Amino acid sequence: MTTHLSEEQRIAVNTGGHVLLTACPGSGKTRVLTFKVAHELKRLSSNKKRVIALTFTNRAAEEIKRRITKLDIDTSQLWSGTIHAFCSEWILRPYAGYLEELKNGFVIADEYKSEELISDLKKKYSFAFWESITTRLLPDGNLAEIDTRFHDLLDEYHEMLKDEGLIDFDQMLYYAFKLLNEYPKIAKTLNNIFQLICVDEYQDTQQLQYDILSKIITANDGKTRIFFVGDEDQAIYGSLGGVAKSLSEIKTEFKGINIQSLALSGNYRSTQRIIDYYRNYQSSDIDIESLCDHKSEEGIITYSRTIPFAGLENHIAEIIQTNITNGIPENEICVIAPQWWLVIPMGRKLKTLLPHVNFDAIGLSPLLKNRENFWFKVARLFLIDPSPKMYVFRNRWARELLEEMYAIGVHVLDRYERKPRQLLKIINSIKSDKATGLEYLEECFGQLGKALEIDKEENPYLKQHWTYFFEGSRKRLNDSTFEYATDLLSYKRAFSHSTGVVVNTCHGIKGEEFHTVISFGLLHGYIPNWKESDPEAARKMLYVISSRAKKHLHLISETGHRTGSGNPYTATGRLYSLDYEYNE
Repeated sequence: MTTHLSEEQRIAVNTGGHVLLTACPGSGKTRVLTFKVAHELKRLSSNKKRVIALTFTNRAAEEIKRRITKLDIDTSQLWSGTIHAFCSEWILRPYAGYLEELKNGFVIADEYKSEELISDLKKKYSFAFWESITTRLLPDGNLAEIDTRFHDLLDEYHEMLKDEGLIDFDQMLYYAFKLLNEYPKIAKTLNNIFQLICVDEYQDTQQLQYDILSKIITANDGKTRIFFVGDEDQAIYGSLGGVAKSLSEIKTEFKGINIQSLALSGNYRSTQRIIDYYRNYQSSDIDIESLCDHKSEEGIITYSRTIPFAGLENHIAEIIQTNITNGIPENEICVIAPQWWLVIPMGRKLKTLLPHVNFDAIGLSPLLKNRENFWFKVARLFLIDPSPKMYVFRNRWARELLEEMYAIGVHVLDRYERKPRQLLKIINSIKSDKATGLEYLEECFGQLGKALEIDKEENPYLKQHWTYFFEGSRKRLNDSTFEYATDLLSYKRAFSHSTGVVVNTCHGIKGEEFHTVISFGLLHGYIPNWKESDPEAARKMLYVISSRAKKHLHLISETGHRTGSGNPYTATGRLYSLDYEYNE
């Protein structure tokens, strides 16, 4: 199975024990993860054992599952998802009754609900809407927010969550760690189940996440092995609590276990010129050599700092159209910016300028803040049309949805042996003639409830998630700042990641690659943002942005943005000061 891997990749897949794999951009990190997981799945000696793949995004988790499915490997003993989803499924739901804070039940507040509460409290405490406040917690339960001005606000925020029986994403991590810390038998049980835990993008792991993993890995004398993959130069989540620990620091976190250090140095993505360019932002001395078929091509690298923000979309649209005219597939073109509020309106403007072009843009749908919401997962099954190509994925999503329903006490389709298949059959049979996305989903969800004989009003979890899903979406639709799409087709396109020009944040496309990358908003204050504590944040962000490109890279520090006090934003210093011979 590993005959299609390089020697470095093959060693990483076959090495036993605990491993920390440093993978430079384009070195086949996802490929190695995929083959590592597949290799371990084939070696499982019991149907009770599991292989875990922890990814930074749901999109990355789906990509790993997709690749393993293509290898014709049985994935029934694979669990892949984010650390928050992992904590929910494996720790919080099974053992919530052990904690006083959770024993009466809880509902996870999705991103919309958390942001709504924080936004309202900012107004109450007279803080500006743009001020960044972290809700992260430390392992001892104290606030991670170092600015004490925000502590009263955060205390009230947590009280509001408690009054509504909610916990947010940061509390999910804290309570999961608390359970493992206070009840060591839980960690031992999980250690007996998990043969291997793969951690993608380890450099963006938060302290509480390290602590959770350490509790599991070091239980039972370390029967569960861990496989870290990442690159310290791509650590761009420092402002969100990500900690790029060294090998010695990780060993200390995991009670001195023996972790073997491996590396991938070849690049199968970019031209040598692109590599030589982004190495200007590299901190390590790893020599990166292009090994791809187009390694010697010249490509295009441009940098502009004179284009005004007003009308910037015309310049970007021209680059997109030129690439498409030259035969570049739409999904091989990416437009990125460091802040989501820059990205959303840009996606809408580009769609207006290029109506014939498909877009995979976060601004096309108001649903993006609800990804962990139960009804978001139902929406995915209604918005992705059934086809032979998508059957395996939709069947897995249906199974995961049923498992979540059972976990909250909702039992359906008990008389059917193949429940996921029956659920899909019901969903595929539901029709609606509503033209707008939200109305379509609301009618479909209603029909599904009747078919399954469930009433959301009788289950607090389903009811609250319904409220967050629809109220949050309608609130964003009513925000004239971003002009989200309302038509059903745009909602469906938001789930079609394999087609369309990608318009996303730098964080949202981490780990992905494109023929042509267009990045704007490269300004001091955005890269790095004003609150970024890591002085190297700008370098790392530019490293990540530039290394996404295979052949063409267009960098833009547009003019026209001003701070709250009226001062103009300037080009980010690390980019501005680089002496490089760009294309015109």
